[in-house]
Amino acid sequence: MFQVSVVNKKQEGNISAFWKSLNGDKEDALPKRYSDLKRKLVSTPEAERSLVEGWRSILASLKENNPKWAAKGVDNIPQVNYKDLIEGDNNSAVAKAIRECGNVVIKGAVDQETALAWKEGIREYIKKNPGVKGFPAHDPQVFELYWTPSQIAARTHPRLVSLVVRMNELWDASPSAEISRRNPIFYADRCRERHAGDTSFALGPHSDSGTIERWENESYSSCYRDGIIENWETWNPWNIDGRVKANTDMYDSPGGSSVFRTFQGWLGLSHTGPGEGTLRVHPSVKHATAYFWMRPFFSPIKTEEECATRDEYLDADNWRLDLESTAFPGSPPGRGQEFSDATHPHLEVNKVITSIPRVEPGDFVFWHCDGIHAVEAKHGGTGDSSVMYIGAAPLTAGNAEYLAQQRATFLSGVPPPDYPGGKGESGFTGRPTDKDLKSPEARRGMGFEKFVAAGNATEGEQIVIRAANDILGLTENKINI
Repeated sequence: MFQVSVVNKKQEGNISAFWKSLNGDKEDALPKRYSDLKRKLVSTPEAERSLVEGWRSILASLKENNPKWAAKGVDNIPQVNYKDLIEGDNNSAVAKAIRECGNVVIKGAVDQETALAWKEGIREYIKKNPGVKGFPAHDPQVFELYWTPSQIAARTHPRLVSLVVRMNELWDASPSAEISRRNPIFYADRCRERHAGDTSFALGPHSDSGTIERWENESYSSCYRDGIIENWETWNPWNIDGRVKANTDMYDSPGGSSVFRTFQGWLGLSHTGPGEGTLRVHPSVKHATAYFWMRPFFSPIKTEEECATRDEYLDADNWRLDLESTAFPGSPPGRGQEFSDATHPHLEVNKVITSIPRVEPGDFVFWHCDGIHAVEAKHGGTGDSSVMYIGAAPLTAGNAEYLAQQRATFLSGVPPPDYPGGKGESGFTGRPTDKDLKSPEARRGMGFEKFVAAGNATEGEQIVIRAANDILGLTENKINI
């Protein structure tokens, strides 16, 4: 008999609580400490000069590349068969394409019959448990469901576990980095069944894994600051070291991920293509991230209304270094990071981001944790557009601390710690328990069995495995909760 302490005390709600574009909230002005933060991040004349040079350089690169990316459309996005990705290494052409783009469609991650059975299982679970909440409230399509048998089965499926490990290994880590890329935790997330004709789930361009934290948290800021300020073109968006101890949820937001995910992703549960309510992504993670990280340090000399043309407004000569403003456009504390032509004009997100290629049930889509992505404003197809959100989360000490809390919410059936609270599925019929976790990998990733270091584990990997087992109260495979 496990002792279960419920740890989610957040207000009950749905996905709209985190996104201003879904709930209609306005972005408030930030206090003076945010201009102090800018001066701290860019603290020397040399850093100022380098940042200005980098800003002018990236504006020129975006001006050149935006039309090319827009014309190429879905062909920007790499596609690969599951087997080829699993058996390949980081020197393969597809691995290089993924690292350049930041996005990938993996064909045949599981067979179609399995994926469709999981979708039907979610539908049956909802039928057995009337009143499941979701967004929009009048016609739920993004469900506040985390513990359905289908979701547990998918997160712990051997092929998908292998896929998550492979995606983690696309990242660069030093031997001392306290992370185990081959030991994932199973981060609980929502599922979606978007109806044909829907226009309510029009989540615009945004980025996961924090908002203002990318500048405000010291460890997280280090992932961007020095490399981008020095030379954004040589900056490595795949260096994992600084992200290991980053705090991506300083404000305990209602839906922001406090877990480090190398990639966010989803498993396709339907036949869905461009125009049918699918995902849209920016085709260059380095360009997009370097630009949006530099953006708060610059402001226009003349507003767009004061300029004769938009080209005049966007021209580098119309933008100046501004360390006095408190503005961090589209990055409100405690809410999601969002992008528009008004907040990040040089990205031209509405022109450049592209719908992903057609997916079938059982295909998997991943995008870099910094990646800008959106949902098509309208589902113009005739069938459902259904997915199960499953990110790639490697083992770190911070992720182990989250897993310990998530384990308690799983046992009690309430929403996991990152998400809006309430009773959730605690009284639902057919909800899985820890006894339904059959394999060692499933039990390990859900926090019920100790992690074991492989013989070739790095120093950092050995350290984090020992720390994680201690955090989770795992001794000789016995659990102390």
